[in-house]
Amino acid sequence: MPMSLRTAKEVFEAHLPAWIQNKQRIDKWERWYRGDHQKPSLPARSTTEYKELLKRSPTPWMGLVVTSVAQALFVEGLRSSVREDDESTSWKIWQANHLDGRQSALWRGALAHGLSYARVLPGDPLPVIRGVSARRMLAFYQDAAEDDWPMYAIEGQPTFQDRVWRFRLYDDEAIYTFDTVPREGERVTYITTDTHAIGVTPIVRVANQIDLDGRSVGEVEPFIPLISRIDQDTFDRLVVQRFQSWAVRWITGLVLPDQREEAQKEKLRLRAEDILIAPDPDTKIGSLPAGDLSGLIAARDADIKDLAAVSQTPPHYLLGQIINVSAEALAAAEAALNRKVEERKHIFGEAVEQALRLAAHLAGDSEEAEDVASEVRWRDMEARSLAQVADALGKMATMLGVPVEALWEKIPGTTLTEVNRWAELRRRDDVLGQMLAQIAPDAPAAAQ
Repeated sequence: MPMSLRTAKEVFEAHLPAWIQNKQRIDKWERWYRGDHQKPSLPARSTTEYKELLKRSPTPWMGLVVTSVAQALFVEGLRSSVREDDESTSWKIWQANHLDGRQSALWRGALAHGLSYARVLPGDPLPVIRGVSARRMLAFYQDAAEDDWPMYAIEGQPTFQDRVWRFRLYDDEAIYTFDTVPREGERVTYITTDTHAIGVTPIVRVANQIDLDGRSVGEVEPFIPLISRIDQDTFDRLVVQRFQSWAVRWITGLVLPDQREEAQKEKLRLRAEDILIAPDPDTKIGSLPAGDLSGLIAARDADIKDLAAVSQTPPHYLLGQIINVSAEALAAAEAALNRKVEERKHIFGEAVEQALRLAAHLAGDSEEAEDVASEVRWRDMEARSLAQVADALGKMATMLGVPVEALWEKIPGTTLTEVNRWAELRRRDDVLGQMLAQIAPDAPAAAQ
């Protein structure tokens, strides 16, 4: 039974400050993720040129760190223990919600902010699954580390009215809608109550890496100090590059009698082919060397390597240096990233399976709703030679006796639709072979 209006309003007002605080934190990380973050420090007396160089200093490094993981995550199937792949209710719901294309935003949100959410609600004809950013939603758990389902969740988004946001409070029975300015003490206006009667709060948490205290840290927050160092390195290099990149020539004791006194105050302009001859033996000519950028570049590269190490990002992704590298060395350089991706597959996969079980329950399929043995199938995104893969799979089939059909899905880039089509073609060939065997027993069997 849904909460009373008074109770729902009290719950909403009690949890709204936490939502506001969470949004402020996530917005900060979002700026660092997008590269629109705090700029390096300026010298005490700065000119317009310094400020222009300051604008060019930030680089969206965290976008690259997040992308390197997100691009290796692609759910392409669900292995159900109670249904064939092409008959799975859960997978039909996934496809109907266009999650082949929408899933990337869910992973990127979890990686950048530490959390993202999947909202699962009844729909016609199939349940509706949508990803929600942690900038808009916050879920509240009795035990954030252990509980699968939250007690409540608050989702907010701005309206066309000045400063007014529309909020939805989710619990295990209904959705309560309010309008308010998201600040403590502002007036809350009740809008409506929509009953769903699911029995659990229909919000699934997608956590980047959750600890035993229920806190999930993203790929941006821990590296903000390191990114600040890299941006400061870039700004310092730009300053030296702008103001100290040319040799400064100087002359003392040189008098130009043919020029007027006013002209002597001007700089002596020399062309590249000019030779300067001074008749006065006391004249001295020299130059000050240009600023050395190598130390600044080396310092910046060292900080970028630190970022690569602590974020488990291959150094050549960040530095762009990959010259005469063997396949073994390249695989070793990407080993840490591959381990990180595999860890995220296990964590995110559990969230997908939880959401799809709830969706199957809403669709009336009790068997799949209770199928805790189902597993998400991730696409193999590692860069490998197709010839090497084919050779390895062929040896698994011939030497280890693994059924050929079980190896099809391990071919890089192969989709579930293609695997099902191949299986159908194989079944047709088998039927044709049986028919030929009955008609002409001495005829060769159909190609397998």
